[in-house]
This record gives sequence, C-alpha cells and structure tokens, in this order.
Amino acid sequence: MKSESASPLFRVRDWDGLYENNRSRELDRTRWFPAPNDLSDDGYVELISHADGAAHFGVWNALLMVASRAKQRGTLVRDDGRPHTVQSLALVTRLPEQLIAAAIERLLEIGLLEVSGNKPRKKSSLRSHPSAGETQDGAPESQEGAAEGKGTEHHHQEENSKTRKRTERAPDEVPTESPGSTSENPFPKKSADDDESKPEVRYASPDDELKAIFLAKAGESITVEVLDAIRVNLGNLGVDMSEFVVEVRKHVGNQWRNPPGFLRDLSKRIRGKNQAAGSPVTEAEAAARNYRCGICGSRTPGGGARLVDGKAIPCSCASPEWVAHQRTRGVFTEEPT
Repeated sequence: MKSESASPLFRVRDWDGLYENNRSRELDRTRWFPAPNDLSDDGYVELISHADGAAHFGVWNALLMVASRAKQRGTLVRDDGRPHTVQSLALVTRLPEQLIAAAIERLLEIGLLEVSGNKPRKKSSLRSHPSAGETQDGAPESQEGAAEGKGTEHHHQEENSKTRKRTERAPDEVPTESPGSTSENPFPKKSADDDESKPEVRYASPDDELKAIFLAKAGESITVEVLDAIRVNLGNLGVDMSEFVVEVRKHVGNQWRNPPGFLRDLSKRIRGKNQAAGSPVTEAEAAARNYRCGICGSRTPGGGARLVDGKAIPCSCASPEWVAHQRTRGVFTEEPT
C-alpha cells in the first residue's frame, strides 16, 4: 500500500446523482442515504459475479456509509481532510484490510469508485430512483436516479402520506452516452424496413466485430492489453471468440459504465453463463439412486442376497422375479428356510 501522504482520494462515481435526493441535499449531515435498487444493473451484476462477490458487495455498502458521513459527501475522506487508506477504512468499518483492498481494486475496475482528479466516467443511466417531480421550495431540483422515497434509506425510514405515481422508462429507451458519440443508441432495434434498406454489416472475424462493438459503446478503440486479456480468459475456459461475441451482443442494449472491465469480467464467467444445468431429477429417480438395503446393503431395488453359513440366500428385499432369475443362474441352490 502507498504511504498516507501519497494515498489517493477515492470518491463514489456520480454520488450526487445516485445517492442524494432533494431532502438529503438540504442537510449538512445525514444518518441515511438513498441508494439504487436495480438488481439487473451491469455494475451490480459485475460486482456480484465473482467468487468473493458477496463479500465485495458488503464492503461496497460499508464504503457508501463512510462516504455518506464525510464532510464532502461521496468521498472517502477522514474528518481532518486526509484521504482514507485501506487501514483507516478497516478501522472504521470493522472489516478485514485484505478484503477491503481486494474490493476497492474491483470497484475501481468496474467503475463504481474512481480516483479524485481523474477524468470522471460517463454518467450512469441507473433508473432505480425515477424523477421526484416537484421539489420543495428552495431545494435543488432532484436528479433522475435520486428521487425522494425510492431506494434504500439507511438507518431511517420515512413514509409519505401521499403516493405519487411514477413510471420508469423501458431499458431500450435509456440513452447510451459515450465519449465521442451521440445520445442515440448505436445498436438500435431493427425493424422490417431497416432490414430492407440497410444491409447487415458482416465483419471479417469475431475479433473485428468485438472491436466494432467496443468502439460504439466506449467511443474509442479497444486496447491491445484488454483484447489480449479477453483472449487469455477465453483460452483458459476453452471458449471460442465467436461464442463470446454472441454473448456480448446480448448486452449491447445495456449501459456500459466501464467497457474494458465489463468485457474482462464477462470473459471470465462466460462458461457458467452458457453451460446448461443438469437434467431434472424426479423424486422416484432420486430414491432409486440413493437406495440401499438396510439388511444386505444392496444398492439395487428388488435385488439383494446375504450369506448364511457360507451360502448365498435371497434377502428379504429381493423380488420373486429376481430370485427366480438367480436360481436359473445357479446362484441360489436351496430354498431359504
């Protein structure tokens, strides 16, 4: 870890848009904060889709609590103005240093956290907090994604006496903004007219199609480092690039806050996403598979034998048909007494 003097100042990306509302902005210090609740959001999915995803999600929520109590809300800074370190965060949150360090590394990669002073990432289109409509007099206008009464307010719950109707835009209506691109979705849904007027673009290879998708989503070309990392991950899983591109197409309509991190993570977990689960097992099949006679120990229903005075005799679990067949084979030579 870096020394305290060289410690970076971490901040929560788009804190004001996602974790504030018209009420919280009027308060100097808060005991709660609104939070998004979209379980299909790419950031949440990326964070959870990891062997330690649940633990990292717990760290993320603890860091949000720390950021909500800072003098400059949304930053991980101590009361004296010094940036928090992994060690100081471990003391405040009562969580292990090693876990916090690993979680912060992933949060930076996914784009949920960023280093203050770096170029801010593009604004998220999380719609977990739809617009709050009219705000109180003198209160700043609430932003989409941080409306009053939606999400989770930590340590404090308030009920509104009046319920306002709110409608969320469908996912395909959310503008996908990226540097150097317009707000129009670069991959709009095709209509019958589009198929007739615009010929389908065919790329020379799956790698080239991936490059085109990345360019449209990020507004810049994919780097060799990211492309090589994806290839290595796919090679370790025995997955072909064409199969990976098919999976990537399914996410084109979603918002990619961190395209390189998203593609790296997807390339690590694609095998589990596409691998079919085992066939369903009925109760009868499970009972037959787990069958074991308590007398002779036979694992075959209706077929069992035991030794008495050195001679094999049918067990009480054996069916008449099985016993008769074994007699024709000479296994049982005498009738059981």
